[in-house]
Amino acid sequence: MLILLLIAGCSMIGTNNRSAEMILLQPVDGPPSVLLTQRVTLDSRGQQQQFIAIGRFTYAQTQLVALLPTGQQLLYLEFDGQELVQRAAPSIELPGNDILALIQFALWPDDALQRSYRSEQGWTVALADDHRQLTYNGQLWLDVVYTGQQVSIDNRLAGYRVFIETLEQKELQL
Repeated sequence: MLILLLIAGCSMIGTNNRSAEMILLQPVDGPPSVLLTQRVTLDSRGQQQQFIAIGRFTYAQTQLVALLPTGQQLLYLEFDGQELVQRAAPSIELPGNDILALIQFALWPDDALQRSYRSEQGWTVALADDHRQLTYNGQLWLDVVYTGQQVSIDNRLAGYRVFIETLEQKELQL
C-alpha cells in the first residue's frame, strides 16, 4: 500500500539531501501475515497520481507490487531481512529502500519502531492509536494518520502526501 505512495512520490520529487535514512525493519518484527490490496493516491505539489498496491507481509518476507491503473507493473520489492530485491519499470528509478522503510513505519508494531529508531541516533518516534510521527534531530519527517481503512502519510522532508485506502485484506495462514 505504502509502496505505491513512496514509489510515485520519490520519482516525482527526486532525491532529497538529508543526513539520515529511514531504517529497514525485519519482516519477523512486522504485522501478522496478511495480504493487502490498496488504492494509493500521491499528491505532490498539487499533482495527483493513483496506483494499486498489493502487499504480502509474512514474518519471513515482505513482497510489494505497485500497479498502474492499466495493470502495468510499476515496481516490485521483496525483502527477507537480509537482501532487498527491486524491479522497476524500465524508465523509472525508484528508491526501493526508502519506499519499504516508509511502508514499514506505517504498518509495523510500535515496539519494533521504538527498538529501531533510537533517540541516541537522533530519532524521535511519537505513537498513538490513530497517529504516528517520526522526527530526526528535531525536524518532523513523517506524519501518519489512521482513519478507519484509510491512512494519510505526510512526508514533510520530501514535500508530498500519500492517501491509502485498503480495498481488501486477507489474513494468511502459513
